[in-house]
Amino acid sequence: MGLLFSFSPLFAQEDVISYTYVREYQIADVTVSGVSYLDDRALIHLSGLTPGKRIKIPGDATANALDNLWKQGLFEDISITATQIEGDRIYLNINLKERPRLSGIVYEGVPKSIVNKINDEVKVKAGDLLTDYKIGQIEKKVKDEFLDKSYLNAQVEMIRKADTIGANGIILLVKADKGDRVKIEKIDFEGNDAITPQATNLDFWQKVSRGFRKVGNKQNLAFSDKRLRRVMKNTKQVSPLRFWKKSKYVPSSFQEDLKSLSKAYNKEGFRDFRVLGDSLYVINSKRIGLKVRVYEGDPYYFGNITFVGNERYTSDQLAAVMNIRKGELYNEEKFTTNLMMNPNGADINSLYFDNGYLFCQTVPVETQVYGDTVDIEIRISEGIQARFNEIRLSGNTRTNDHVILRELRTIPGQLFSRTEIINSVNTLRQLRYFNDESINPQPIPNVADGTTDMLYSFEEVGSDQLELSGGFGGGMVVGTIGLSFNNFSLRNLFKLDRWKPLPSGDGQQLSIRAQSNGTYYWSIATSFTEPWLGGKKPLAFSVSYNHSEQSNGLSKNDANYGKLIVDGASIGLGQRLKWPDDFFTLYQSLGYERYRMRNYNMDNGVTDGVSNNFRYNLTIQRQNLDGAMFPMSGSSLALGFELTPPYTALGSKLYKSSNPEDRYKWLEYYKISFKAGWYFNPVAKLVVNARIRVGYMSYYTRKTGYPIFERFYLGGDGLTGFGLDGRELIGMRGYSNNSLSPAAGATAYDKITLELRYPFSTSPVATVYALAFFEAGNSWSNANDLNPFQVYKSAGVGVRLFLSAMGMFGLDWGYGFDEVPGNASANGSHFHFSINQSLDW
Repeated sequence: MGLLFSFSPLFAQEDVISYTYVREYQIADVTVSGVSYLDDRALIHLSGLTPGKRIKIPGDATANALDNLWKQGLFEDISITATQIEGDRIYLNINLKERPRLSGIVYEGVPKSIVNKINDEVKVKAGDLLTDYKIGQIEKKVKDEFLDKSYLNAQVEMIRKADTIGANGIILLVKADKGDRVKIEKIDFEGNDAITPQATNLDFWQKVSRGFRKVGNKQNLAFSDKRLRRVMKNTKQVSPLRFWKKSKYVPSSFQEDLKSLSKAYNKEGFRDFRVLGDSLYVINSKRIGLKVRVYEGDPYYFGNITFVGNERYTSDQLAAVMNIRKGELYNEEKFTTNLMMNPNGADINSLYFDNGYLFCQTVPVETQVYGDTVDIEIRISEGIQARFNEIRLSGNTRTNDHVILRELRTIPGQLFSRTEIINSVNTLRQLRYFNDESINPQPIPNVADGTTDMLYSFEEVGSDQLELSGGFGGGMVVGTIGLSFNNFSLRNLFKLDRWKPLPSGDGQQLSIRAQSNGTYYWSIATSFTEPWLGGKKPLAFSVSYNHSEQSNGLSKNDANYGKLIVDGASIGLGQRLKWPDDFFTLYQSLGYERYRMRNYNMDNGVTDGVSNNFRYNLTIQRQNLDGAMFPMSGSSLALGFELTPPYTALGSKLYKSSNPEDRYKWLEYYKISFKAGWYFNPVAKLVVNARIRVGYMSYYTRKTGYPIFERFYLGGDGLTGFGLDGRELIGMRGYSNNSLSPAAGATAYDKITLELRYPFSTSPVATVYALAFFEAGNSWSNANDLNPFQVYKSAGVGVRLFLSAMGMFGLDWGYGFDEVPGNASANGSHFHFSINQSLDW
């Protein structure tokens, strides 16, 4: 850019501008040249050189004009020319050269995944001004992405080509040659030779557990190259499916690994540890070595840990929570975790927070360092006890406020409690109305009045589900269609303006389900649940109805035609208990089934007649899980009882009849079931899930015997397509459907499961995880023969996919290890398909 003056030869010599002195002019007119897409008047106004204005040349006015225009970043070159001078009147022209605009980007040798990242992060599009900065951004992003994929020698060329169609347009060609992928041959460490004096204050087992080994008369902490390479797990990303291959070098993970290295040393007391440097060296064109130089220093130990300012809790109580003994290796992570950051809540800050001390502050101060020992004083400012004030909600555009507020444990007026906040979040997750990861509780303290507001933020997800499935059982394929509305609103059913697409937001559940094989079996079922009957207490009221019909497959005109018709209904009431804690629920229901048989063989001599089953159910359950679809910690326990009236004891003579139809006119039995599941998160995202199930059916007196309905069937995927006789299906992988139970059903069973789960996605829209399992179970026709150690065993792998609109789907491969007498094909290799966790309980 520059300032240039040119003159017409008509002007006299005295009008020529001399730079040896300054002269004042009045701007007569200003013109703009060289631009096609910008407004001349706007540019003149921006320059500040407006007609009528008096300026000095040379002077600040023209310099400022150039600076103002250049700052816009729109031009490659700017000049101001005096086109005419009449006395003290001057005519100026601003000559501009616009930067070219991007017509498009063409990528050559760049994977689509990298192109998508550039579009998302650099955000360049056709019509943008093409600056060197933008070009540099694109080039750097391409190189960085190749580097992250271990292409250290990638070459990227940025080529500008004139657009022959659009004026002032440039087509940018991004041409890349990624070259060969570079992998790590080995990682070397320098300086990892920690020596510490005799640790006389550590007993033998402490030394063994910390990996000490004897070196002369000293102890050497085992920070071997092999151990440190395990710590550097991110830098060396080895695919579990290609563990025999050399690992690739991932620079983006290197800094994270260095932090992990520091943590590993800090756990062993090396407070002075630091990385001195790192370098790469070439082994060959495809292999590199990585050298890391470290300074370890000497290990430190905890000395005296004292407390100052604590009034609510004694020093002994706080010391028990810290759980650090004098003489232990100085583990900074353990100290910080037990002071304020324990995810399980077993830390000093949580101890105070759970008793209302929201404003409590704990400040650790190293009061003395002598030799290898550090004394620490924890200074506590307890403050006043805070109480919950206003509860605010954000993000629930579909779910009504009262549905959320009634589930919260943070009640206005109660003492602040960190644990109750966590419990509230876990309870909201079980509703399945929100993205688990988006539920964000934020305390908003009011120091002036000693209270805190609570803001809960959400991201709602679809909770309604459509079920479309097929199953195989009884020699036929059965199709199922079902709709579940899990956030339904009955009160808005007749308000058409609230249908979006259905009335929702009140937390009620409505389900409709139909099954048929299209020939001789069909059923329908519907249920409705109001979780807060009356709206003031967590009383879950539910009603259901089902109707099923099945024939023996013969024509209705056939003399041997047979049919079984079942009608059933139930009404139930569940409530949340306060004791032993408020994670317990009690559910009670009354149910009735009417079985009508006409020439229908039930494998027990009964072919005709009517059986009635009037039953009472009671279930006590405790559930405290940290997630709905993929829990990582917590437990779920359920103990259930099902029983009919003791008709025989009440004087009924039906069971004295020799007619089988009379003996089963009113079913008489009781059932006990127990389910338990525990979830553990030992490392990273890996989850261990242990489950147990037990079922037991019996009679009040021997003369009645076991009922012909309501029995257990073990084996397979738990989706046999139909079950009109009230049977309870229990899946067990590695064996065919119902193969581990007698043909007439079992009266007792047990099953244990151990699973390892790892998630690939925990998105509320699509949760995906893989699993490996071991299972063992069996069932018995006579409940008195139950033997928990006489089991069939299996193992295998599987995958689960949860779609918010469709529910949970699963595919498992299992191998049954034990042969089943009389059924040669029952065990061995089997694939199993599951719907809505039919295999996961």
